[in-house]
Amino acid sequence: MKRIYLTNTKPIKFSFTQTQYTFKVQENIKLKPQKKGHYKILEVTKKEKSTIELIEYLSEVFKIDKKDIGYAGLKDKHATTTQYISVPKYIKIDKFNNSDSVTIEHIGYSNNPIKIGDLSSNTFSITLESVTPNEYIKMQQALKSINEYGFANFFGYQRFGKEDESSVEKGQKIAQSGERVKNQRGKILLAAYQAKHFNLWLNRRLEISKAIASGKKEQILSKLSPKLIEIIANTPTLFKLLPGDLGYTFKNGRKNFSNVFDIQKQAQDFAKRRFYPTGLLFGNSVRVASSIAKEIEKEFIDPDFTALKGTRRAAWIWPKDLRHNYNEKKQIVKLNFTLLPGSYATVLLEELANNKLG
Repeated sequence: MKRIYLTNTKPIKFSFTQTQYTFKVQENIKLKPQKKGHYKILEVTKKEKSTIELIEYLSEVFKIDKKDIGYAGLKDKHATTTQYISVPKYIKIDKFNNSDSVTIEHIGYSNNPIKIGDLSSNTFSITLESVTPNEYIKMQQALKSINEYGFANFFGYQRFGKEDESSVEKGQKIAQSGERVKNQRGKILLAAYQAKHFNLWLNRRLEISKAIASGKKEQILSKLSPKLIEIIANTPTLFKLLPGDLGYTFKNGRKNFSNVFDIQKQAQDFAKRRFYPTGLLFGNSVRVASSIAKEIEKEFIDPDFTALKGTRRAAWIWPKDLRHNYNEKKQIVKLNFTLLPGSYATVLLEELANNKLG
């Protein structure tokens, strides 16, 4: 897939290798530790260890079932990450020996274990190398654009693992076999299959958005009136909403979904970060788009996929608190920003570079 980049249209050269020194993540969770409770809340900092490997390691150390260790989200292996886990309150933390790869601090209690969904955001600290002064000038402008307009919420390469395309193919074979998958590895492969189709759909929508903005003809748009296409072209967002798009607003901390029916108004809400258009991760019990948005969406659906629950994912996001600092002597740029759960820092870097990493 040849990725479409809307935010930054000029390639920027820099070097990035994801390691514990260049990629740091701080997890932010909704749950607030209390003075008492049935579970201990632990702040864990790990290096060069995935969350799954961390859980397996701690289950052996504490001699408890992996299911008794709660966590809010999966974190990268090749990084220094700080995240939160819960364990039954009887676990004696003072007997754990901190090491360079894993350190633990008991920060409080909760009556409920930490679970997927408790994650509110992730804060990243990333180091880019080999950034010449000329490239940094371009990078400043690109970062300003990303901060203002946001970027496409693709799944990053971490979702697919080292095998990349073969992970997707294996996930497809599992889905087509009709076998019920219980193991974690199988579910990861199925999720990669879902994610690949989301990425293909999103890239197609960026292609259409680019065509609309530039006034080029697009066959799929032939069903829309010239007047409506003109209205869409003049909306203030890079990702162009289409009739029938399904998106959400936040109310009382919950997502309220609705279809796009008033392009001008909802595009204004989108630009003000009050409305988030979504794409489909096909599967069971999931709502689909309507009208012309549905016609595009159905091109990237496996209608027979029932192996996992379906869901919808924001197509476009914005970083929060995006900051950067340049050391001209070392030609190093340090980036700091926060993203919503499920969004990938490496995708922001690819948008910045106008190219895939690696």
